[in-house]
Amino acid sequence: MAISWHYNRPVLAKNITQQLTSGLFNRLAYLGQRRIGKTMFLLKDLTPSLVKANCIPVYISMWSNKNAPHKEIINKLQMAIQQVGKKGVLASVLTAEITKLKALGITAEFGKLDPVVASDDDLIIIGNLLRQLVSGVANKRVILLIDEIQHLITAKEFSPLQYMLRTILDELNESIGVVYTGSSRRGIEAMFNNKDMPFYNSANQVAFPHLGDEYVAHINGMLKNHFDLSYSTVKLNVYFNSINQSAFWFDRLAQYLALNQTSLRDGCRAIDEMMQLETQYDSTIDVLTTIQQGVLVRVSDNLSRYDEKAIELYQKLGVKKPNRSQIQSAFKSLVSKRLITKVADTIFIEESGIAEFIKKKYGV
Repeated sequence: MAISWHYNRPVLAKNITQQLTSGLFNRLAYLGQRRIGKTMFLLKDLTPSLVKANCIPVYISMWSNKNAPHKEIINKLQMAIQQVGKKGVLASVLTAEITKLKALGITAEFGKLDPVVASDDDLIIIGNLLRQLVSGVANKRVILLIDEIQHLITAKEFSPLQYMLRTILDELNESIGVVYTGSSRRGIEAMFNNKDMPFYNSANQVAFPHLGDEYVAHINGMLKNHFDLSYSTVKLNVYFNSINQSAFWFDRLAQYLALNQTSLRDGCRAIDEMMQLETQYDSTIDVLTTIQQGVLVRVSDNLSRYDEKAIELYQKLGVKKPNRSQIQSAFKSLVSKRLITKVADTIFIEESGIAEFIKKKYGV
């Protein structure tokens, strides 16, 4: 049996489970950038916790059928209805889901979209399946775990599905709980904060907690115990933070180190190159002005955009006389380009590693 490298988060899972079973919260929307471990947390941590709390969790990813997400919803609801009361079936289905997600890898995020409008019959089927599932479980609460929910606003063809889901969830109300997660904070914000959208004001929004030092120490310990590789936890933490706590890329780093038995420096360089190839940072940065690049770096480092150090950085990048108006304009441009997202008083970077790439490009 393969050794699991997954870093469990039992406290977070317990807290969310308590919120969903308390009667105070029916729907929670978790905001988080891509690849910080949300999906694996849902499947490997939150789902077992919900089962233990006498709930029926149903995981549905909007990326499993990007062109026709309504078909994936129907499929998962039908499976859930069949599983109710069958001991051990839920665990095997979740294992299959995890295996499928790992097989898809990063390909699920990309590819041409050819959206399909859900028919009236499809929408009626979804509503009836949800009613059937809720009514068919005695003394248990159904919890929908809807992953990549922001996908439903990427095409107008998905609008009828959005309106139908909002309507049926309002109808079922307290008899069903929902956890929404998404890999675009801007998309999540648009869905739940725009009064013209079907999901407006329908869920409590929460920032998904990033993995931290304990996760890094866990991965480092696994490398030591299973491959006899010793690396500085401090340096690993520095790199983990430089890629905006991306569990996806940090796991790739661990794989590279284990496979090549190389230095941490070489491993980090290899991952940086992989990130650059995939995200095409060069083309992204080419359309940014130098002050926009500088502001992006300061935001990524969680530092002031206006102090003396910030002005020095802008000047190093080639901005002759940076002023407050230019800085504010650069920040607004980064928001419009969807490179950063501002939610309340918190600012998020949407692309892991882009600020580090800028630093290395200019040697700052």
